[in-house]
Amino acid sequence: MLIGLETFSYHAWFGQGAMDAFAFIERSAELGLGGVQLNVNGGNFGHVGGDDPGRLREIRQTIEALGLFVEIDSRGMDPDHLTAMLHLCSAVGADTLRTYASCGGDLEQELAEAPGLLRQVVPVCADLGVRIGVENHEYETSGQILDLVRQVDSEWVGTHVDTGNSMMVWEDPVDAVRALAPLAVSSHFKDHVVVKSAGDQPVIAGVTLGTGSIDCAECFRTLSEDSPLERLIIEVCYGYSAPFRCSLTTGAGAAPGTGAFCVLEGPFHPSWVLLPRAGGDRPSIEQILAWQDRSVEESVAFVKGLNASAGGPRPRS
Repeated sequence: MLIGLETFSYHAWFGQGAMDAFAFIERSAELGLGGVQLNVNGGNFGHVGGDDPGRLREIRQTIEALGLFVEIDSRGMDPDHLTAMLHLCSAVGADTLRTYASCGGDLEQELAEAPGLLRQVVPVCADLGVRIGVENHEYETSGQILDLVRQVDSEWVGTHVDTGNSMMVWEDPVDAVRALAPLAVSSHFKDHVVVKSAGDQPVIAGVTLGTGSIDCAECFRTLSEDSPLERLIIEVCYGYSAPFRCSLTTGAGAAPGTGAFCVLEGPFHPSWVLLPRAGGDRPSIEQILAWQDRSVEESVAFVKGLNASAGGPRPRS
């Protein structure tokens, strides 16, 4: 598989103004990766930093000069928004758009409305040659995503397989990946652990790939062998954590305290698990940036190893 990197992997760098889209693209090439996924969520088109045609043209030229592929990462199901994002994809040379249904509203209603909204933009997808991947994004089970995608019933809409987000709804990561893989058009490949927060509540925390509780090797094997994917997007979530989004009784049935849901006992070095701390007791931003960069480097090396073992293309030097 070709391996790419999502901009969220450097979220602390972007948040501090220490990195922009161009620096990220160049860093991805330095890491020997084959492509990038640019997140446009938030003000001023997120990590892209604006939708000025000149800027988008320069981003595309930078990507093409380095021989990389590109995907775009957005959210929501509003047809006007998706149409704009599909045109942004076309402007930067992306053939894949990630989105998700739940944006903090009524989940049942959002999932019920999503197929009809997506069908409205299928003609735009076909005109521009851009596919949409619908992600399991912390609130949705794999079954709900599959039902949504099958209702759309279009070659232009498939699943975006996130290997960690299913944990937030008590779904085993490997089970979710196996379910979503056959209809996959894109991915986020990550690793998580379950730990106790400062309030003594279990939270799911992002860690360097290969050091957490998710069976990354089996997830990679499944995506390599049982999906149509030809490329994989690494999303390093060091420094990010989230609570479980539903109760055990309304979740997907995973057993707490077992497998990926085993609660690890701290304390943890903040270079591995970085959680919000009360009273401002937190490492310096310079140290956090260094740890995040190291987490990305080690994650990329780990995934390249999985790819080599699976007989994937030789990584870029």
